[in-house]
Amino acid sequence: MDKRKTLATLTLSGETMVLIGAVSWSWLPQGAVYVFVVGTCLFFLGRMLDSTPNDNIVARRLVYQQKVGAMFLLIAAVAMISTPTWFLGFYLTKSTWFIPFLIFVIIEVYTTFRLAYIDNNQQK
Repeated sequence: MDKRKTLATLTLSGETMVLIGAVSWSWLPQGAVYVFVVGTCLFFLGRMLDSTPNDNIVARRLVYQQKVGAMFLLIAAVAMISTPTWFLGFYLTKSTWFIPFLIFVIIEVYTTFRLAYIDNNQQK
């Protein structure tokens, strides 16, 4: 199995675990936290080690944005396991993890569709 397929499998399995952890957080918060954190670590590792062989500068920028989005997902995982506290004048509750997670989702959806559009135009 080559490196690219291994990283794709790692990223997909991490993304699936993140989705399961985020959806089940309201029903089973203790177990969902562990699934979310492990999935985030797998996804982050897969996303950071993946390199793009593309010469298009726009595609490279979008891949960089995906890596920034993965960092937001890592921040969401840290916020999910942290205890409620005051930070820089703001009270952070147990549901604070949702804000960086939402930023990650917006970045991920945008870059995925843009990369698919660029890939389709290059094939023509």
